[in-house]
Amino acid sequence: MSFNQFSQTLEEVSIMAQFRAEYAEFPWGKLQKSESPDFILNINTKTAIGIELTKLHGSTVRKEKTHFPRQIKGYQAPEFNRENLDFTIQAKNEKLPIYRQKKLKELWLLITADLDESPVSFNLNNKLENWRFYSEFQRIFLFELKNRRVYELQLAD
Repeated sequence: MSFNQFSQTLEEVSIMAQFRAEYAEFPWGKLQKSESPDFILNINTKTAIGIELTKLHGSTVRKEKTHFPRQIKGYQAPEFNRENLDFTIQAKNEKLPIYRQKKLKELWLLITADLDESPVSFNLNNKLENWRFYSEFQRIFLFELKNRRVYELQLAD
């Protein structure tokens, strides 16, 4: 494992620990680092949840290997908008067949964003309550890193 891979793994484990601490409804169980999806939460011997971790990105924003890209000189965070959320979700929807191979009870998507770097001029919670997203993930979360706030996105029926 290269230093960059090790650093990325530590960052993902740290973010998952923060998410677990902030999300009051996070199920009890043993959380293990994995690949495709990034984490597996073993609730009991027959029940497990796969959690894929990604960061908010858009079609015109270069992808960085860190969930804290503002630490990279010259980086500009993607604008927080519906289109970039859709783009991020659709990119992970394409990988669902890979995640399903593990035969997990549920698949969750956790999108991280550092909205302090992005101009958000509206009440985020109100905006998110009105948006519906298409996905076969059972649950999708937006985790705002700077303020450690968790938002569950609404899925279309």
